[in-house]
Amino acid sequence: MLTRHYAFVTLLLTAFLSATSSAESIDAVGEAIIYNNDIADARYRATQQAIKQAVLESGSRVNVRDELSNGKLESSLDIRSSGYVQKARILSEQQNGDFLTVVARIDVTPDSQCSTGATSYYKKTVGVTGFELQVPQQARLGELSNIARELPKNLADEINKQGYVKALTATNIAIYPDLINAPSSTNVDGSLTNVTRISEQLGVQYIISGVIRDIGEIYLRRPNDKNAKDLLDEEIDKERNFVVDIYIYDGFSGALLFEHRYNEIGNWDITDHARVGFGSAKFWTVHYGKVVKQALKESALDTSEQLRCQPFIANIFRTEGNRIHISAGSLAGIKPGDKFNVYRRYEVFNQLQSTQTQLNNANISVTIKQVQPNFSVGELVVDSHILNVQQQDVVIAW
Repeated sequence: MLTRHYAFVTLLLTAFLSATSSAESIDAVGEAIIYNNDIADARYRATQQAIKQAVLESGSRVNVRDELSNGKLESSLDIRSSGYVQKARILSEQQNGDFLTVVARIDVTPDSQCSTGATSYYKKTVGVTGFELQVPQQARLGELSNIARELPKNLADEINKQGYVKALTATNIAIYPDLINAPSSTNVDGSLTNVTRISEQLGVQYIISGVIRDIGEIYLRRPNDKNAKDLLDEEIDKERNFVVDIYIYDGFSGALLFEHRYNEIGNWDITDHARVGFGSAKFWTVHYGKVVKQALKESALDTSEQLRCQPFIANIFRTEGNRIHISAGSLAGIKPGDKFNVYRRYEVFNQLQSTQTQLNNANISVTIKQVQPNFSVGELVVDSHILNVQQQDVVIAW
């Protein structure tokens, strides 16, 4: 039986709803791990996941406050936002071992500021860096020494499966020189000076990084006594931690937009002498691997939800007469005739003389004329030199 200290809190998903929009019913699936045989808690968390999925599919966000009655999630929930009441009904649920899957029908009101705004038309890009392991010795069990590069790669795969943002991997890059204090840095605003550089090198809007805090076993191991360990395998649940911190940064300013800790426990239900490697076919069949897979799905969903309504930004990398080239094309959903606003990029210094990036609205619009897979060409009303539009300025769709 899996055990975990879990403090139940009412989850509040913040968002804004349009008063003029009608509700849309979406059937979505959510999954959660059952701890301490607490079905009600797992049902609650699985329903929250289904709500997030439905909100993403509808292209909106809702303000969700769920109510539990006598430890049981009500089949019809009040979802209050901006004076509107929506419904979330559990259609079915299925338990498979200690995993609970629910199918819920959620009525979602689209958010006019996002779902009908230009930012939702374009696919944003994120660069996923390496996730270093805080205690490298913990990788010995199962020979998971490749986790620092394979885990973020699998996270990028899960993000791309969601289909709302495009994730590129750069798992060879390690951001944090001090894992214990990550994501802190010397800048008072919490920004990392190399995030903007990495973002520019990868050609992405956002950077996802993380630290693998704990993959250690909870049970007593006897690695030098094979016979004793094999006997012990049959007598106990061999629980193992999976604790990962994930951080999302704005690639243009280096600002930290989101951080969250994913804390799960799974059973290492194979012999301790197996050398499976992280992400192998065998790894995903182990109960611990299934728990990791669920955590990655949850983090990918959170990433998409966090970035869904963020503005779409692309660099200007070339100017020629009244034409400018921007670093996003048809793969991002850009089409001929689309219009963007031009923002000038300035470097400013704070009180500690650390460089900060500032984007100022130039009150200039550009109309896209030609589109390639990875870049587009737009036209300004007059020559770019007259308007002082330069390389490294940006275009933004809100």
